[in-house]
Amino acid sequence: MIQKIKTITNIWLTGYEVLVEVDSNKSLPNIEIVWLPDAAIKESKERIRATFRNVGIEMPNRKIILNLSPSDIKKIWTRFDLPMAAAILLMIYEWNLFNYEYIHDSIFLGELGLDGNLKKVNGILPSVISALKMWYKNFFVPQENIYELGYIKWINIFPIDNFRQIKEFFVDNEFIDPVIWWDFKIDMNDVDSFDIDFADIKGHLFAKRALSIAAAGMHNVLMVWAPGSGKTLLAKALAWILPPLMFDEILEVSQIYSLVGKLDKEHPLVTQRQFRPIHHTASKVSIIGWWLNLTPWEISLAHKWILFFDELPEFPSQVLEVLRQPLEDKKINISRAHGTVEYPCQFMFVSAMNPCRCWYYKDREKDCKCGINEIKRYQSRISWPLLDRFDMILEIPRENIDKILEKSKSESSASIREKVIKAWELQQKRFKDENLQNNSSMGPKEIDKYISLDEQSHNFLKTATQRFTLSTRVVHRILKLARTIADMNGDENMGIDHLAEAVQYRSKNMFISQE
Repeated sequence: MIQKIKTITNIWLTGYEVLVEVDSNKSLPNIEIVWLPDAAIKESKERIRATFRNVGIEMPNRKIILNLSPSDIKKIWTRFDLPMAAAILLMIYEWNLFNYEYIHDSIFLGELGLDGNLKKVNGILPSVISALKMWYKNFFVPQENIYELGYIKWINIFPIDNFRQIKEFFVDNEFIDPVIWWDFKIDMNDVDSFDIDFADIKGHLFAKRALSIAAAGMHNVLMVWAPGSGKTLLAKALAWILPPLMFDEILEVSQIYSLVGKLDKEHPLVTQRQFRPIHHTASKVSIIGWWLNLTPWEISLAHKWILFFDELPEFPSQVLEVLRQPLEDKKINISRAHGTVEYPCQFMFVSAMNPCRCWYYKDREKDCKCGINEIKRYQSRISWPLLDRFDMILEIPRENIDKILEKSKSESSASIREKVIKAWELQQKRFKDENLQNNSSMGPKEIDKYISLDEQSHNFLKTATQRFTLSTRVVHRILKLARTIADMNGDENMGIDHLAEAVQYRSKNMFISQE
């Protein structure tokens, strides 16, 4: 009699139901796996034989055929070990089975060791979430994976240490207690201490104001000046004033980290926004994703977080230019001959750079040694279209020694974060009927819907556009930034003051035109 077990295969973040069917005949004893298994799945026949032998189950002296349906979906990874072994077990004991209702209404996922122990598999969180959308509620998974799943409501997780438990459940009628759902609560003030506090950074009041606005709307920021002015320190402090992740965002980010095996018992979910610094020696493959197996990497791991590029002109131009499309679309498509995948990458792009090769162009304390053509060549590594994708271009001059040695402290990160969270809550309320979470995500349609200008503001923006030769993209970014400034100030309507402040955050005084 043909037995059937269901499992889920992921083409990365998208899950597909796979039906594992097993049958046997009187041909030479063998296990045959059909319908697009990869090399790891083909090798599972040896793991299944060893498992059955070591848990005391006699393998039938027949040819066993395992069919993985549907045929048009590529099956990858070793997570098919458990469903295939379970299907064979049900075929062997087909007339002596208990808990039959769990056979066809459950999802089985897991990799087998030779001794029958189940090992952790990557990507189990997106698999379970995909299956939940298909109305599956019962999941048999390795014990080592349950820390990822215990926060998901409305499902039953049956933790399995050894394949022997599957036999005891279906053949010996020994029930496995499912994992109890853990209540997950988010504290909006979940940061008790700040590694880098704005209060400890002397001066830079203009930059702190700008960065708090950037955090409130998740706007992209480029900071320019000579070394030692505090650009990197300010960028690191920025991470501590970002608002907390909502639970939907936590699951969204955690699915990506589950795929690459970066969740563990101490960090079962990604609950706080992080700061991901990238060195300028990184290749475009490590930034975008691994081409060979379509694995997500830095820009997707920075989803909902900060992606920081220090020494921006030192990055290869092909790395910088490949960021243009993800920065605009908030997603990345990786295409190869064997498949195409799409990953979210809605990150806050923060960068720092020196204005020239000798570092001191327009510095107030040291003379620049570069010629005009040298400065142009250095700055031309950053294309004008890429500069247009920054909402803020900030000049961060060095503070004088008196300011640095001052004992008084400025506004703390905790205080700034409270303001950022209030502005964030206004945006959540504004976009409750949209698939948006912050002002920087607005497209032209949302800008027309949520931003209106009075005549004075309209004339001001028109004059600024003509004077600075602003592109349509930059005009839209100024409007979105002005909307965030209004939210930070608690103003319902956006006016000329908000627009004027937004325009001053787009200084290109440090850049020489390449024309």
